[in-house]
Amino acid sequence: MNFYVGLMTNVVGFIENNIQQPLSLDEVASEFSFSAFHFNRIFRTVTGQTLKQYILGRKLSLAMERLGGQANSITAVAYDLGFQSPEVFSRAFKKQFGISPHLYQKTQPRIDPVRKAVIVERDIVNYQGRPALKGSLVPLDECALKGVGVQVNVNQPEFETRLRSASETFYSKACQLPQFNTDTLYALVNCLGEDDGNYQVFYGLKTVAPLDTGSYLSRTILQGWYARFLYSGDMFDVRLSFINDLYHWVMVREIELENNGIGMLNLFQSDYPQTRQVEIFVPVKSPA
Repeated sequence: MNFYVGLMTNVVGFIENNIQQPLSLDEVASEFSFSAFHFNRIFRTVTGQTLKQYILGRKLSLAMERLGGQANSITAVAYDLGFQSPEVFSRAFKKQFGISPHLYQKTQPRIDPVRKAVIVERDIVNYQGRPALKGSLVPLDECALKGVGVQVNVNQPEFETRLRSASETFYSKACQLPQFNTDTLYALVNCLGEDDGNYQVFYGLKTVAPLDTGSYLSRTILQGWYARFLYSGDMFDVRLSFINDLYHWVMVREIELENNGIGMLNLFQSDYPQTRQVEIFVPVKSPA
C-alpha cells in the first residue's frame, strides 16, 4: 500500500474511534508524529478536504443521527461530541446542513451526512516537497469502439445503479458475441457542458469482426497524448477521489488539458472484478 494512502487510512480510523474528543489538527498531527502544516497538506491531498472540515462534518453527522432519537437533548449531544457550548454546536450544525438542530429534530428531513472517508488506493508521491498524485504522459493511438451510451446526473441517487446496470448488461451481452474483443472495457465520460451534474457515459469494446451497426453506437478515441493514472477500488469511490486528484495534479505539474471530445477515459481489464484496478486517461496538450 502507498505510504500516504496507508497513513490516511489509519488517520481516518483514529478519528472514528475518537470522534467524541475535541480532536484538533495539532493533536491529531502529533499522534502521527507530523507537523500540523505538513499533516494537513497530506490529509487534504488524499481526502480532498482539510482535517478540520472532515472532523467537524463527521461530528455533525453523528449529531444528526443522535438527534433522530427524540429522547436525546441538543445540549447533551453538543457536549457529548466535544463542542464548547450548545450555541457553538447549533451554529455549526445550521451552517453544515442548512437547518437548526431544533428544527431538524422536530421535522426529521432527509439530509445526506458526511460519511466516513473512503481512502482509495493510488500512488501518491512527494513532488517538489508536496504530496501529489503520480501520473505519466503516454501517447495513445486512434481506437474505434462499439458500445452503448447512458446519460446520468451524479446528483441523483440512482446514478450509480444506472451506470452499473448499463456496463454490466452491455459487457455480459458482448461476451456472447464473437465480434467483440472483451479483454478491455472502455468507459468514456463527458460532461454535458453545464455545471449541473449531467454526464454522458459510453461503454465500448474493440471489435474483431464486422458488427451490426444498428445495434450499437460508435465512438473513436482520438490519437494524442494522455495523462495516465492507476487506481484500485470501486469505481464510484475512485470517481470521488479522482476529481480532486486531477485538479491538484494539474496545478502541481502545470499540465494543460486538451479538449478533444473525451473528458475522461477509463480502462477496465477483464480481471477487474478480482484486481479492482482501473486505468484512467485524460487528454493533455502535447508535451514539449
